[in-house]
Amino acid sequence: MPLGLTALLSDILWTQKRDYKASQIAAQSYFELFKTAFSKKEYHESLNHLRRAVCISTQTNSKSIYAQLYTWFCNFITNDAMNIDLFISIRIMELFFENKNTDVSLIIPVIDNIISLNGKDVLLVEQAYKLKAQCFYRLKKDQDAIQTNVSLAKYYFEYAEKLVSSNGLEALRADAFYKKAVNTYRNNGESEKAETVHRRLVEVQKTIPQSMHTLFLTFDTHKAIDNITNNMAGLTFEECIVRLTQYIGFESYEDLKKRTIKEHKQDITKSLFATGLLNAEGQTIIKIAPLDDTNPESDMELLKLHMFQNALRVQRIIGDIWVRNCIHYIRSAFEIRDDMLDFLTSNNCIIPEGRSKIFRNALGLFLRGEYYEALHILAPQMENLFRYIAKESGSLTTTLEDKGIQKVYLLKSVFALPELLDSYDNDILFAFRGLLNEQASANIRNKIAHGIIEEIESASGECLFFGALVIKLLSLTSHTCNEILATSERIKNFIIPSSRDVTIIDRKKT
Repeated sequence: MPLGLTALLSDILWTQKRDYKASQIAAQSYFELFKTAFSKKEYHESLNHLRRAVCISTQTNSKSIYAQLYTWFCNFITNDAMNIDLFISIRIMELFFENKNTDVSLIIPVIDNIISLNGKDVLLVEQAYKLKAQCFYRLKKDQDAIQTNVSLAKYYFEYAEKLVSSNGLEALRADAFYKKAVNTYRNNGESEKAETVHRRLVEVQKTIPQSMHTLFLTFDTHKAIDNITNNMAGLTFEECIVRLTQYIGFESYEDLKKRTIKEHKQDITKSLFATGLLNAEGQTIIKIAPLDDTNPESDMELLKLHMFQNALRVQRIIGDIWVRNCIHYIRSAFEIRDDMLDFLTSNNCIIPEGRSKIFRNALGLFLRGEYYEALHILAPQMENLFRYIAKESGSLTTTLEDKGIQKVYLLKSVFALPELLDSYDNDILFAFRGLLNEQASANIRNKIAHGIIEEIESASGECLFFGALVIKLLSLTSHTCNEILATSERIKNFIIPSSRDVTIIDRKKT
């Protein structure tokens, strides 16, 4: 039989029938196949044959066949390791390293040569350093292994520095190597060096947003503004607030899920790469892995992260165009006082007792364009509002620890309470969970709590959408709002916005 067929059939007899004689034939045949392919420089194919020969001879404790393999390996280390594809060399060394009888001291000089001659090939050098450290650990030379890891950390740092100095656009790529240097130093007892590199990382990260290409879209919103003007002309202040709520809504969870999966499948790049989200300082705050194309719902928590991102893109556009222009119209038509919002907040059953006035004042700030101040009130008050709803639904919103200390649930835990999910609209909960508490979305509550939100960000589309969504939520349980919806003919005559009301007139990359 051809050698390949002999190896395959013998391997089947060994793995399926545990035929020892067949295993020896298989191992010997794989070794012969390896030598033939290796001599023809078919390295990737030959590596598979060698891997199987080593595996079977080790499993069956076949000393004679493994002796042949080891003799070949020693000759390879001495004469050929630096003369072929070096990634293959490392793979071969790793393969024999796994056998406890291998003299790993033979590997270290070859690794040193690979490192010294290939400094620009970061993936190759990285693997070489890691194998060298493993060899020292095998030889019980722990200090040498630690020093090898420290040298790898130094290499990461120097490589990152070269990237930054060669091209400012490489800062994002350098970011990953600075982080590797920090972690490697830290894990090998070099905390001071880790801190030094960390400080350098923070400096470089500040340059990342400026070096990244940004796509600016210019919209023609004349028709959208005309739509708002026509819909709001002649309305009272209360009717204008109700009209504002007609421009936004709580998207169906199922519709959002379907759209997210559909768009993910349509964009092949989303299936290949993780998505990293950066803050204004250029720091990566979250990485979102791609969905499984064959079964996107296999990991529902991952799918929800993609849904939060998808929803945010839509919320940002609605906030930037429709909410912003609605507020501008209301602000130009009325001199807004806080007490004008009593109709929305007074005796509103969803607002916790004693909180009506603070909601009213915050919404007054919001409608007058004082978004920064408004958000600092609305975000924590909305967190408390959902705790209140959870309590009214029969949920416990505190934990009881061993020493009798009770702690309030974090907001993320509140949104996950089964009683709340069973008794309240899940589309509403999902929308506010993203806007308030998810890094994959606006994350407004956490930014407010940590004092890191900038004033300019408070006027962003997502923040405007959040403020308008609070008004929408309160309108659902406001007697006056519902009365206006039921009796006002002007409110009933709503000119529904069209997709043609907003058009992109310019795309510019900077």
